[in-house]
Amino acid sequence: MKHGQAWAAVLWGKNCDLDNVSNWDSSKNGYSKDAVVERLFRDELTKLGFDVAGDPNNLFKDQEDDGAELQVGALITDVSLLACGGRTARERKMDLADTQALGSIQMAIEWQVYSPVESRVIAKIPTVVRVTFDDGQTNVVDVMESAVFAANVRALASSEAFRTAVLSTGPSVSAPRHPSAAAPITVTPGAGAQTLADASGSVVALFAGDGMGSGFLVSREGHLLTNRHVVGASKYVKVKWSDGMETIGEVLRSDIGRDIALVKTDPRGRRPLALSRGAVQAGDPVFAISTPLDPKLQGSLTKGIVSANRMLDGYSFIQSDVVVNPGNSGGPLLNAKGEAVGVTVAGVDADKAPRGINFFIPIDDAVDFLSLKFASAR
Repeated sequence: MKHGQAWAAVLWGKNCDLDNVSNWDSSKNGYSKDAVVERLFRDELTKLGFDVAGDPNNLFKDQEDDGAELQVGALITDVSLLACGGRTARERKMDLADTQALGSIQMAIEWQVYSPVESRVIAKIPTVVRVTFDDGQTNVVDVMESAVFAANVRALASSEAFRTAVLSTGPSVSAPRHPSAAAPITVTPGAGAQTLADASGSVVALFAGDGMGSGFLVSREGHLLTNRHVVGASKYVKVKWSDGMETIGEVLRSDIGRDIALVKTDPRGRRPLALSRGAVQAGDPVFAISTPLDPKLQGSLTKGIVSANRMLDGYSFIQSDVVVNPGNSGGPLLNAKGEAVGVTVAGVDADKAPRGINFFIPIDDAVDFLSLKFASAR
C-alpha cells in the first residue's frame, strides 16, 4: 500500500463523529508468517474439503518438510476499515479495544499459488471482500481483520482459477524430477583423468556480485560447471584460476531447481577434469577441491567417503562427510582417480560448525539438466 494512504477511520460517540484517521506507514510492509492468519487459512480450507499439509498441533514434526504439493501466499494489496464506538456515555470513557463497536472492513488480496515441483508461481488470483458488523463487538479491529481475511480465503476457495491450479497439480514433491527439454550444447571433454595434485589447476573461484563460489573446467572450449546460486541472476562472472590468472565468464545456462549452471570462459589451454558417469557407492573415498571461506584459501583439498545416495525433494544427491564450507559451492567432488563425480551444493551445520553431512549433485544430473553433449575427445 502507498505510504500515507488512509486505511482506517474510527468514529466515536452517539452520532459517530470522526475521531481518528490512520494513515499507512510503509515501514509496516514486509512478508512474514502469522500464526493467527495461518490458522484461519487452514481452518477455512479444511472446512471446505481441501487437504491442507502439516499439522499445527504436532509440536515435533518438521513443518518445513510437510510434503505440500502447493504453497499459497497472500499479498494484501488494499484494506479499508470504518469502526464506530463509544455510543453511550459509559462506553465513551473506554478504549475502542474494550467497548462495543460496529463497522465494516474491505480487504483486497492477491493470492499467489506456488509449485515447488516447477519452482514457479502457477497462478495469481485476486479476491476482494467486504464484511459488515451490525452487532457490537469488542476489540473490533482485530475481529474485523480476522473475519475479512477468512472471507477472502473462502472467496479464493470458490474461484475457478484456484480449483484449476489445485486439481492440475503435477507430480508430488517427492516424485523424481526430470530435466526440461533444451537444445544440447556440444562440448569437447579432456583426454583423461589427472592426479589429485594436478586437478586443482582445473578448479576456479567464481565471483558474482558480492558473493563467492567455486567451479571447475569440463571442456576444452572453456565450459565450467558451478551452482545456480553461485552465479545468481548475473550474466557475467569473474573467474580466478589457481595460478592467479583472472578471466571473465558468461553464464550460458542454468537450472534453478537442480541448482546447476554452465559458464563459458577462456580456458587458456588448461586441462578439463575428466567426468565419471554413473552412481558412486557408499564407502568410496572422495575429495573436494574448492575455495572455502576466503579467496586466499583457493585450491583447498579435503577428503572423506561417500555416506549415501539420497533422493531429496525429487532430486538425486550424493551425501558425504568430506568437509565443505561457504565458498565450496560449485566445486567438484572427485574420486580417487581425480575424476569428477559430483558438484558441491549444500552442507548441514549447527551453530556454524560443520556436521559432516554434505550434499553433492551427481555428475549425470549436472550434465543432463544442462543438456550437455560430449563430442569425442581428439
